[in-house]
Amino acid sequence: MWRLSLMRNRRYVLHILLILVFAGALTAALKIGQSDDANRSGDRTTIIQLQRTLIEVIQMTRENYYREVDVKKMMEGAIKGALASLGDPYTFYQSPEDQKRERENLFEAQFGGIGIRIYEDKGFIKIAMPLPNTPASRAGLQPGDIILKVDGKTAVLGAETGLNIYDVVDMLRGKPNTPVTVTIKRRGRAEPFDVTLIRQVIDIESVKYAMLPDKIGYIWVMSFTGKTEQEFAKAVNELKREGMKALILDLRWDSGGLLSAAKAVADAFLSEGVIVSTKGRRKEFNNVFMADEKTLVPNDMDLVVLVNDVSASGAEIVAGAIKDNKRGVLLGTKTYGKGVVQERFPLRYGGAVSITISSYYTPSGVCIDKQGIEPNIIVEPRKLDDVEAAMREKMYESGVLENFVISRIESYERKNGKTPKDFKLIEAKLPQLMKKLREEGIDLDEEIIRIEARKVFDMNVGISRVPDPETDKQLQKAIEVIKNGMVAKALSSEKPIKM
Repeated sequence: MWRLSLMRNRRYVLHILLILVFAGALTAALKIGQSDDANRSGDRTTIIQLQRTLIEVIQMTRENYYREVDVKKMMEGAIKGALASLGDPYTFYQSPEDQKRERENLFEAQFGGIGIRIYEDKGFIKIAMPLPNTPASRAGLQPGDIILKVDGKTAVLGAETGLNIYDVVDMLRGKPNTPVTVTIKRRGRAEPFDVTLIRQVIDIESVKYAMLPDKIGYIWVMSFTGKTEQEFAKAVNELKREGMKALILDLRWDSGGLLSAAKAVADAFLSEGVIVSTKGRRKEFNNVFMADEKTLVPNDMDLVVLVNDVSASGAEIVAGAIKDNKRGVLLGTKTYGKGVVQERFPLRYGGAVSITISSYYTPSGVCIDKQGIEPNIIVEPRKLDDVEAAMREKMYESGVLENFVISRIESYERKNGKTPKDFKLIEAKLPQLMKKLREEGIDLDEEIIRIEARKVFDMNVGISRVPDPETDKQLQKAIEVIKNGMVAKALSSEKPIKM
């Protein structure tokens, strides 16, 4: 039945007026922004026709759709779709809620969530790593897991869904102590599966550090936030106070953040030269960032920088500056290749638009966008083949590993009145565990079982091993490079060295 009350008619007229005002403002803005070349009659006609078509589509939908229509959502969808048509995942509309989330990330460093770092890979959201002692790590989410859905809604990115990575972040976040269900696709498992987690307050710590044997300092920069410069300086000064003789800077799993924070970290190692330069279509976006004369880390201190295929943006700025200035060697695998810079332009009525304004260039003048940075020393991480990955999943699904480890933890607690902290408690019983697994048709190398058993042990007794030289092959090689005096050799080599 086609019938509208007077009140609904008034709302309808108001919605159409809002659309007309929007279209008029859009026309004016486009006319102001057009160059002489673009300001042709045909272009104006096409733009006006498209504006009228947009109004007509919304109007028809408002009149005929079988359910009540939220015109505001349709308008926001039109904005998002217009930006998505550029094919640039970093250019997008940012609602006031999105701005709040970004402040939580970069400045306040606290939010309600599940505790994962994520990145975009060919339209899919992948987990870079679960943070220690968070719902994600306790639930067993793993690096490389693909998030297909959040609470039953698609998490696939692109023009068809209208989603960007920040939309998925918003879906994952929420009030602490509320549930969220993620649908996961994992290598080694034939079918996707659901994991329900309870959100908690996540405090973002952008820098962790430790002193390794032989006075080798280790600093892991997880992201570049408003606190990174201060946290990084604290880490360096504390390690110097402890007698640091060499440094390993870990930029793996770091997908970027604030340009100013990345510049500050790079500047800590360089006393002269270019850190990074940016070039855009408009002159005001062209900049060259130079190193200050004063350094935080002594120039003669050996430096190895760990990178991988998730190291992106700010992490690549630091890695590129260090490599091109021959201040240290990069070790690991080729970086992600995000060589573009965004700026947030605030909108009059709230929210903002993120626009890619420039490309950035390493000191040698190379734009690494979609190319990445090749390390001086190539070291592939330990990876399971497909058969091993499938067998590991079967092990976890059987519950044998988890039950074995937890039962021994509980037995120790009953006997000693405290929680064990030494993995040797489990390690001594590995032959028994392997026998139980073989009885279930699970055949894995003892080293793989030991590593997985230690993960379960650590998770259940509250141990976070960062860094972990015992199982981290790339970190092991970085230590070896420093101890064997290979930094100078790698710096002088014209081709990457494979280890």
